Amino acid sequence: MTTLDGRVAIVTGGAQGIGREYAKTLAANGAAVVVADVQASNATVDEIRSTGGRALAVETDVSDKASSARAAAAAREAFGPVTILVNNAAIYHSMRLDPLLELDIAYWRKVFSVNLDGALLMSQAVAPQMIEAGFGRIVNQTSTAAYMGGGTGAQYGVSKLALIGLTQGLAAELGPKGITVNAIAPGPIFTDATKATVPAPLIEMLLSMTPINRKIEPDGLNGILLFLVK
Repeated sequence: MTTLDGRVAIVTGGAQGIGREYAKTLAANGAAVVVADVQASNATVDEIRSTGGRALAVETDVSDKASSARAAAAAREAFGPVTILVNNAAIYHSMRLDPLLELDIAYWRKVFSVNLDGALLMSQAVAPQMIEAGFGRIVNQTSTAAYMGGGTGAQYGVSKLALIGLTQGLAAELGPKGITVNAIAPGPIFTDATKATVPAPLIEMLLSMTPINRKIEPDGLNGILLFLVK
């Protein structure tokens, strides 16, 4: 018997990177996993199924309330009540490095609509299933960028700081109902997207700011995720 047998999980942004590793880890430990991503998630699902896991891809725009609700409903219909939600979907800061004083407000709102609103909308969509089950685990993917301030791409850090506040609010509201809400706030994780978009000098600078000066790959967060969802 594996750790998460009988549990049903949704991982947003699970088509690639950290989210893909999260989905694979949950499935490897017995959970049925719905990969909710605006991008095609078939590769993640196929990999899970190839090792005997249960998985389903659901095209989801987490910034849209109706789309988030459809993902929650699809998960329940396929596998049963959802008791694990990993809010991992995000717009990564390196996609736009405009200084805040020059940042287009439409892009600011787009970042927040995914990085912050998406976590709220998915939590709203899934929480009723958890409340009904009397048990739930919500994990929000934030970042140490929340505490760094300044610099270009700061809209990402601001959105992740706001996500920490949302985590605290949801934890206080849902805790009495048997649902824990936590956040994982890693330093730089060297996903394919990071390697493709962050210039080498910036990567070296980020490494120099970490105590162990080691490039952490996406699977480096799997242990803390499992700890938080048990």
